[in-house]
Amino acid sequence: MEKDWTQLIHEKVKRREFLKLSAAAIAAAGIPLAGAGAAEATGVSSPRRFKKIAPTVKSKNRNIVHSVCLGCNARCGVRAIVQGGKLVKHAGNPYHPYNTQFQPIDYNTPVAESLAATGTICGKAEEGANYLYNPYRLLKPLKRSGKRGSGKFEPIEWEQLIDEVAKGGKLFARLGDMTEYPGLASLDSDQPINPDAPELGSVRNGFIFLSGRDQTGRKEFADRFVRDAFGSINRVGHTDICGIGFRMGNWALTEKKEVEFKADPLNAEFMLVLGANIYEATQPGVNTYGAMVARRNSEGELSFVVVDPRATNASVHAKNWIAIKPGQDGALAMGMIRWIIENERYNRGFLLSPNANSAAAQGYACHSNATHLVITDPSHSNHRKLLRAADIDPGVPQDQANAFMVLVDGNRPVPFDKAGTALLDFAGEVVTAAGASIKVKTSFRLLAEAAQLHSLEEYAGLAGVPVSQIIDIAKEFTSHGTRAAVTQYHGVGNYLGGTHAAYAVAVLNALVGSVDRKGGYLKGGGGAAAWNKGLYDLTDFPGKRKPAGVMISREQAAYEKTTEFKRHGYPSKRPWFPFTVGGLCVEAMSGIDEQYPYPCKILFTYFFNPVYSIPGGNRYEATLADHKKVPLHVSIDVTVNESNLYADYIVPDLTYPEGHYGFLTPHAPALRFTAVRVPTVEPLTAKTADGQAYSLEAFLIDLAKAAGLPGFGAGTVPGAQAAYGLDSGEDYYLRGIANLAANAKVPAASQDEIAFVEANYPTARYKHLLKPEEWAKCCYLLARGGVFQQSYEDVFAGENHRFGVKKVVLYNEELATQRNSLTGEYCSGVAAYTVATTPTGEVLAEEDAEYGYNMVTYKMNVHAQARTVWHKWAMEIFPENYILMNEQDAVREKLSTGNRVRLISRSNSQGITGEIKVTKLVRTGCLAIAHHYGHTMMGAAPLSVTNANQVFFGGNAVADKKKLKPDMTIGRGINANNISRLDRRLNNTPLTDAVGGIPDFSSTKVKIEVVSRTAD
Repeated sequence: MEKDWTQLIHEKVKRREFLKLSAAAIAAAGIPLAGAGAAEATGVSSPRRFKKIAPTVKSKNRNIVHSVCLGCNARCGVRAIVQGGKLVKHAGNPYHPYNTQFQPIDYNTPVAESLAATGTICGKAEEGANYLYNPYRLLKPLKRSGKRGSGKFEPIEWEQLIDEVAKGGKLFARLGDMTEYPGLASLDSDQPINPDAPELGSVRNGFIFLSGRDQTGRKEFADRFVRDAFGSINRVGHTDICGIGFRMGNWALTEKKEVEFKADPLNAEFMLVLGANIYEATQPGVNTYGAMVARRNSEGELSFVVVDPRATNASVHAKNWIAIKPGQDGALAMGMIRWIIENERYNRGFLLSPNANSAAAQGYACHSNATHLVITDPSHSNHRKLLRAADIDPGVPQDQANAFMVLVDGNRPVPFDKAGTALLDFAGEVVTAAGASIKVKTSFRLLAEAAQLHSLEEYAGLAGVPVSQIIDIAKEFTSHGTRAAVTQYHGVGNYLGGTHAAYAVAVLNALVGSVDRKGGYLKGGGGAAAWNKGLYDLTDFPGKRKPAGVMISREQAAYEKTTEFKRHGYPSKRPWFPFTVGGLCVEAMSGIDEQYPYPCKILFTYFFNPVYSIPGGNRYEATLADHKKVPLHVSIDVTVNESNLYADYIVPDLTYPEGHYGFLTPHAPALRFTAVRVPTVEPLTAKTADGQAYSLEAFLIDLAKAAGLPGFGAGTVPGAQAAYGLDSGEDYYLRGIANLAANAKVPAASQDEIAFVEANYPTARYKHLLKPEEWAKCCYLLARGGVFQQSYEDVFAGENHRFGVKKVVLYNEELATQRNSLTGEYCSGVAAYTVATTPTGEVLAEEDAEYGYNMVTYKMNVHAQARTVWHKWAMEIFPENYILMNEQDAVREKLSTGNRVRLISRSNSQGITGEIKVTKLVRTGCLAIAHHYGHTMMGAAPLSVTNANQVFFGGNAVADKKKLKPDMTIGRGINANNISRLDRRLNNTPLTDAVGGIPDFSSTKVKIEVVSRTAD
C-alpha cells in the first residue's frame, strides 16, 4: 500500500535528514526548529496564548500552504496553517529570502524536511485570518437602492448584475430615476471620444478602471480586460499615493529604466535613511530589511543616520536623528552635493568614465554621463539637449550621428564611446567641423552650478538643520568608498517639487559611485523567469485590441502634441505629465472631476478607496456623487468603504488568503526571485451558476462574455498544440505558474511532494488544466512558495550587481526638455532645490504663513494601508491614533497629553479633532499623525441593506434583514487626509507636483484650536 504524504513527513523528520542537510544554514539564519508535537489549534491562533512555534507538521485535518502575504506590499512569504478548512495561523516560509533575512534554506530541500523550519513574519501577517474572517466582508453583490452616498443597498443576483453593467439602460427606474445609464457595450466603438481632438483616442477611453493594490498577476488580468479586450487606455494604478516621489528620483537618475533602489543591508558600511521607516513600514519588510540593519548595526558593521521630521523607531539605533523640516529633503541633499563637489569628495574614477567599457576597466557595473556635454546656447536648435556627433559634423554616418560627445582635451569633442576618460568639469565653447562655436557645459558642471545657487547656510536654513549636520553627513557618506548608500522611501519627494528633491537624493549615490555595487545603492534583481509567456501565451489572443490616445490622468502624454495646445497654447486646463513614472490615480480622479481631457462614462474602482486614502480625497465625494461626472460606477471590493458608498454596484471580491494570485518579484535591493501567491483556503464569497466564487476574475470574465469582448471564453489562450479557454481565474493563473516553472527550469516534484500539494493546496482542484508533466513542475514550485533558485551572492559578479543598470545620469535630457503645461516653463535637467509651488506657481509657504504647524503622516509597525483597521489585535494594542506634538510646542500652547484639539487647514475650516500626545520624538513646529484611522465606513457606520445578515460575513452578529450594525471602534481616531491642502487654482482638487504628478503629503500647514484641556 502506498504511504500517504503524512507518514512520509513524519518519517523524514524523525530520521533527521533535514538536520543533516541544512542545520548549519538554518542556525546561521536564526531560524527556530520545531518538533512534531506542536499543539493543535482549534480556531484562529491567538497571540495571547504562548506557543513555542506555529504548528507545521501534518496532523489530522491540518493543511499547510506556502504563499505570499498582502498585509502590506512587502511581498514576504507565508506558511498558512489551515485547520478544518479554516485559516488559523501564518508563519514564515523558510524558502523565501524575505522570511529569513536573505538566508533561506536551500531551494532543493525536500518539503517534508523544510517543515522542521520556519521563518519570521511581522504583526501584519499574523492578522491574516482576522482580515479574512472580518464580519463586515461582503459575500454577495450589492446594487444601490437610494441616492448615491445614502448608504442604501440591496442584493442583486449575479446574472442581473452582469446584464445591467454590460447593457446599461434605465437601471434605477424603480427609484423613480428614468436616466439612461451607459452599459459597457455602449462604449465599444472606434469613434473618437472628441471628434475635434482625435489624438485623445476612441470612445472606449470613457471606460476608466482605477486600481488600488494591484500586484503582478491580477494587474495583468485587469489589463487583459480593460486594455486588450475592451481597448480602453485607462487602467490607472495608484503608484502616486503609494510612493511615487522617491521613484521619480530614481526614474530621472536611470533615464526611466528603474524606479526602486535601496542601500545594501548586508554589506553597506553607512546608510543615509531619508523618509524611510525601516523598522516599521519599509519594503522589504521590517522583519527583513529592518532586522538585517538592526543586526549588523548591533554587531558594529553598519552605522546609519535617520532623516525624518519624526524620530522613527530606527532612530534608537541611528548614529543621529536629523529632524528635518517636512518637504525639505532636497535642501539637505543639495547642500551635501555642494559640499561634496567643493571639497572634491566625489568618486573621480567613476565620474570620469564616459562609457561602459571605461567604467568596467575601473571595476564599475555602470557608467555616468557626468562628462557628457550639454548645449547651453539658447539660440541653438538643440538647446538643453546633450551634444551629439551630428551637432559637430552633420555629415557623420547615420549610425554615429546620435553619439554623445565629450572633451578629452582642447575644444574638439569626441564621441563618448571613443574616450577612455574625459573632462569632468567644463564650461565653454566647442568648435564644429564648419568652424562655428557652440556653448556647452558638462553634466557635472551643470549639477555643480545648481548646487551653488544656494549657500550651505541657506540650505541649512531651508532644511531646518545646523550647517554642521550637513557637513558631518556629507563627510561620513563620502568616507566609505562605494559601501555607502541612501535608503529613501515615501517620505522623500511626496510633495510639491518632489521630483527634483528625490533626484538630488539619488544623485548622492552616483557621486560616490555606489550604484549597483555590493554595499551600495542596489536595484532589485527582477523575477526568476517569465510567467506570462512560454508554454501558454497569456499576452495575446484573437481579436486583441491596441489601446490608443491619452489617459484621463494625462500621464506619459505631452500637452504640446494635442489639438488643445495648437489652438490655445499655454496654459492647459490641468497639468500634463509626459515624464512621470505613471499610476496617477489622483490626477485621474481630478480629470474625472473636471471632465478633462474628456468625460468619464463608466468608472470601475478595484480595491481602491480614494476618498479615504488620497490627501484631500474627501473632495472627491462630490465627484463620485455627480451622475454627470460619473454616469456609472462599479466597485470591486471586499467591503463598503468611504468611496464605494457612492457606487451604483459593489462586486464582492476575495481577500488575499482566498485568492489574489500573484507573481511577486523582489523589491530593491539585490535579490532575484519570483514568489507565487495562491489561495490558502476556499473562497467565502457566494458562487456563480458555474461554480466560480464571486471575485474580480469571475466578474470580468462573465462581463466580457456578456459584452461580446474578445480574450475570454473558449480558444483564447494559445498553447503549443491548441488554444485553451479562459473561463475561470485558474485558467489564467495556473497556466502562468506552469510557464514560470518551465521557464525557470524547476525540476518535477517527487511523488511525495505532488501528494503534499494535492492534499493541501486549494489550487490542486484545477490540476486537470495542465498536462501531468506540467503539473509535476508546478507542484515543485507551489510546495516552496515560488522560485528562489538564486542567492544573494549569486546576483553579484564580484562587487557588481549582475542585474544592475548600465547607466546613470547627472543630467537628464528628457526632463530638461519637458515644460510645465500650465506655465510653459522648462524643468531643470539636473537635481536642484525647488521651492514648493503649485503647478500654477502659488508658493504655499507664503499663502499659508498664518498656519503655524506643518502636518505629516506616518505608518505604524502593526498597520499598513487603510484596510488594516480590520486587524483585530493591532486595534486592541493601538485603538486610535494621536496628534504627536513636540514638548516645546506643547509648553508654548499650554497643552498636555490627553488634551483634545481641532486642526484646521486653509482647505478645511471644520477641521479634525483628536487627542494630543506630547513627545520629544517629533520636530518642533511639526505635528505627526499615524495613518490607518478615522474611518467612516468599513463597518464603522450603519447601512441600510436589504437582507444584510445574508450579505455580510458576520451574519446576524453584525446585521439583521434591514441594516448593518456598526462597530464604533473601527471609526476611532482621525484621518489627516481630510484636512490636506487643496489647489485653489485648480478647482480645489488635491495638490500634485507639476513634473511627476506626485500627490502632496507634506506641505499642509494647520492651526490648532483647543477643544478640551482635560483627557476624556
